Amino acid sequence: MLRHRLSVLLVCVVLPACSGTAAPPMGTVSPAYFPPIPPANEFDTTTERSDMRRLIVGTCPGRCRPGPLAWIQPRTSAASWSAEHRDSGEVIARLISDSAYPKFNLQDRGRGRDTVFWAVMKRGDAVISIFHSTTPGSTDLITRTDVIHHGEGFFRGLSYARWLWSDTDDLAWGTCDGGACCRSAGSIDALR
Repeated sequence: MLRHRLSVLLVCVVLPACSGTAAPPMGTVSPAYFPPIPPANEFDTTTERSDMRRLIVGTCPGRCRPGPLAWIQPRTSAASWSAEHRDSGEVIARLISDSAYPKFNLQDRGRGRDTVFWAVMKRGDAVISIFHSTTPGSTDLITRTDVIHHGEGFFRGLSYARWLWSDTDDLAWGTCDGGACCRSAGSIDALR
């Protein structure tokens, strides 16, 4: 019995302390927990697999208008990943905007464009999205993510990313592994 209690103590106290890092809490995440940012040549800028349009500002229907011009570009390797690889934390797309759009953490940089990297990872039983702005001093936005499973090989090695329109607002959508796509409503589904 004493040996069993010692084993439980080791598993519950020593192992988490030795792992070096604990999973960050929901809400804002420090930059140390964001996956490595891939080089620019790992994103597909072709019109067939990426998207560009004006995002909507305000509340639709009724009180909305066209807002900033924004691009969403998929990471070319995302369609070759397994779900386990995706869940370990990967950047799946790059968002670029000519002005601020806080819903996806796009910041106002004056005359410059902001770039946000969209990563997905598993936290507990859920897959989350992290929108990481390259604007100095900005905080990562963490949101819920819908994973839509299509079956392994569905994308045939090609990654896609699109802006989607729900009945009232914009959504980000992208290939997040070889058999699934991820969808996020941005700050509307922010985790606190």
